Parts: sequence; C-alpha cells; structure tokens
Amino acid sequence: MGIRMSLFWVALLLYLANVACFTVKPTMHSSIKPENDPRFVLPYSDQIPAVGVLFVDPFSDFHSGYMIDVTVHFYQAGVVRVISPYQAKGLNQTNEEEDCFQYTAPLNSPDLKIWLEKIPFPITAVICESDSGLDYAERLADAIEKVQQQQQKSKTLKHNGYNSARRDKFLMNQLCKERGVETVKQITCESVKDALAEAASTFGCTRDIKSSIPVIIKPKRSVASDKVVLCQTLDDIPKATQTILDSYVFGEWDVRHGAVLMQEYVTGSEYAIDMVSKDGVHKAAAVWLYEKTCTSDEGTQPFAYLSGRLVQDENCEKILEYVRSCLDALNIAWGMTHTEIKLEENGKIRLIEVNVRQQNDHFGPICDACIGYNAMSMCLSAYLDDDEDSLFESVPIQPALEKDGMIVNLACFVEGKIQKISHLKEIDQLESVVAIELFPGFGIGDIVTKTKDIRSDCGWVHLINNDKDCIERDYQQICKCMKTMFQVE
Repeated sequence: MGIRMSLFWVALLLYLANVACFTVKPTMHSSIKPENDPRFVLPYSDQIPAVGVLFVDPFSDFHSGYMIDVTVHFYQAGVVRVISPYQAKGLNQTNEEEDCFQYTAPLNSPDLKIWLEKIPFPITAVICESDSGLDYAERLADAIEKVQQQQQKSKTLKHNGYNSARRDKFLMNQLCKERGVETVKQITCESVKDALAEAASTFGCTRDIKSSIPVIIKPKRSVASDKVVLCQTLDDIPKATQTILDSYVFGEWDVRHGAVLMQEYVTGSEYAIDMVSKDGVHKAAAVWLYEKTCTSDEGTQPFAYLSGRLVQDENCEKILEYVRSCLDALNIAWGMTHTEIKLEENGKIRLIEVNVRQQNDHFGPICDACIGYNAMSMCLSAYLDDDEDSLFESVPIQPALEKDGMIVNLACFVEGKIQKISHLKEIDQLESVVAIELFPGFGIGDIVTKTKDIRSDCGWVHLINNDKDCIERDYQQICKCMKTMFQVE
C-alpha cells in the first residue's frame, strides 16, 4: 500500500500519542481567521486547502476528534465544525456566557450562501457524530448542494440526500421490505387500547406467560435502546406504551410521540456491522457479535450491553450481503453506517436498525489493533482520496481478523450511593486487558441506578489476545466482577 499508507499510520500514531492537537497555525487567509473562530481548523500550511469536511456535533475526542486530526494532519484538508440546533438549544440551557446558535449553519439558501462564502475551500463531505444531529446534517448537505447548483459550481459534495426513513424505525423497515429485504412484522399504535388490541390480534400476545407470544414496544425514533421494552404478556403493554406516548421524540425539544412501534420479538444472535460506503460501494470495516443482559428481575429490558466481540465467522458473508441490501434500499451511498441485525437459529436475518453514523463505543484503537484499520479512517479515505492505493480501495469487502478483540461494557447491577468500588485492579491485571475506563458519575459517593441500555453503562474494558480461550476466560471473569463491583447504601 506504499507510502500513503505509511503516512496514515504516522498520523494515527501521533493521534494516539496525543501529539496532534486542534490548535492551528495562524494564516493570512483574508476570508477566514481560524485562530479567532473555533469553528475552523486548517492544516499547518499557508496554502488554502483544496477541499474540506464539515463536522456536525463534533463532541467526542475518540470519534470526531480523531477524524478531525486525520483530516487536517494527514489529508491536509480543511475542517468546519458546527453544532446542530438541537444540541445548541441544550447547550444554551447550561451555558449563559454565549449563544451556541452562533455555531450552527443556516439552512435557507440566501443565508447559507453568505455563510459558505466565508469558507475558502469547498465542502466535500458532511459527517455527523451525534444521532440527534443526523436529520439536520442531511438537510444541511442538501442545502449546500443546492447553493452549489445555483452558483453553477462543479459538484464537490458527496452525500446521500435527505431521507427521514433513515431515522424512523417503522419507515426504515417498511422501505426495506418494499425493496425485497426480509424484515420483522410491525405496526404502529396511537393509544394503550390500540396497543393491547394489536398485541393480541396481530402478534398473539396474551395474559398467560406460558402461551403468550412476546412483542417489542419501542419509539419510532430513539437511540441506544431508550424506552425499548420486551413485553412478555399483555400486562406489560400499558406501561411500555404510555411511557413512550408521554415522552418527547428523540432529537426534538417540544414534540411528543404520537404513536408507538410494536414489532415481533425475534430471538437469535445479534450482530452489528460497521460499514463504509463510497459512491454506492459498501465495504465492512468490522463485524461485531453482541451480548446483552438484564440487570432487573422483571426481564422487560434485556438491553444492557455486556460486550461487542469482533468476529469473522461463517455467517459474515450472508450478513454483509443482507446489510448491503438495506443500505441500497435506504439510498445510502456515502459514509459510515452502524447496522444491527438478528440472526435466527433457522438462518433468517432480520433488521433491527440502520444508524447512519459511527457506532458509539470507543472502537478505533481495538479495530486498528485487531484488523489494521477502522471505520473512521476508511470513511475519510472514501471522501478525500481517490487514488488506487488509498485505504478504502486497498481494504477487502470483508475485514480479516489478525487478533481477537472485544469491547466489554461495564454494567451496574445495583442502585444507591456508592460506598466502595472493587475489582478494578483485578480486571486491569487480566492478560487480555489493554485498557479500562470507569465513567464519571460512578465514584465513591455518587448515586447510581442499574444499567438498562448503552447510555447508562458505567465504563468499558478493551480485550485483545491471540488466544481465544484466554480472552474468553478473562471476559467471563469481568462479567463475574461486575455483579459485585459497587457496594452501595
């Protein structure tokens, strides 16, 4: 892969060693003063970049932070950082010193045209880190392209257009089904009465646990398994339904859910696929096998993540073919996606959801160590490098594992005020463990609740090993330690 790949690894090592930073060299560009404007990042050069990338909601150091560093320092491209209106409103509620809406980009053509004229390079990609900003990011990319067309400029922006089905779980499954992709049975319900009737008549859910067919109730628009409930019987339906109807739509501040999504409950193995697309060519960056648990006794929320294990097995080929069909159905031709599916024992594959963004775990280092690259570096290569020896062009359709790796999500199994924390040193000394982090809010004196989804876990552990048996032993030991990690009062 030559010198280009060597330079990429240099840039990556600089990032991992925290040598690369976001400060920029003062420039003489008359239209932009990045040293006085935190929205912009430019390469260490007096030359105006040929292209640039616009990042929406770049909050995480190990997602957008990593990508911004590689964009600027390796590709010598410019960066524009903006905040979505949803995040800006939330930040304004806790920040009285400045109006965060100044860091958003306008969507209407006249104002956007003026805004774009301040940027001395054309935007070639819009990448959104946050799930709540995805709708805005798609609208913004669409608006930028319209301005480019009005100005009769050559098209430089690579994007997927706007499609609300990429965020609405009902429309997503419906559209995929219309395109010939096998999906789960589903229906929307606007009231508890409707939900009870549909659960019984459409799915066979009853009040008798022995004969009842379980159903899933979830919001049509949500993230991280929030308010997703496994209803074992009809008795579980009212609370699950009303909780959603009383809540606001994710990504909106003042819009309540008008309906709930009811789907058949599919058993089997859950896989997640990190895919990167370039002009309709879809390549897998990583395939993960998930394991989840339930921290409560009633068993209605078995969605607390225990682990994501990198896999390369006999199921991967058909899973990746299925995922590509889903991406094509949703007209996704560019960028990163994180797709979750269920593989049933009979071999059928069913879609859970497609997320048009990176996954939210700290996955970059473990993918680099076990595969040799990650979805974020592939994504930048797809957008910024058309050479035959580029990273995207060089990697295979399906990744090959050089080592076994796993991300363990630490779950909290207790509720109360933390008096003592145990097992962290024991976990850190396990042979396969290469990194561990306990999140803020889980220290001595903090009040904690049981983990119910990925947003309420308490930390992570990275495991890497050439020995599968060893990594499995270490994983089981960590799972055992989780149960008694926190002593509370």
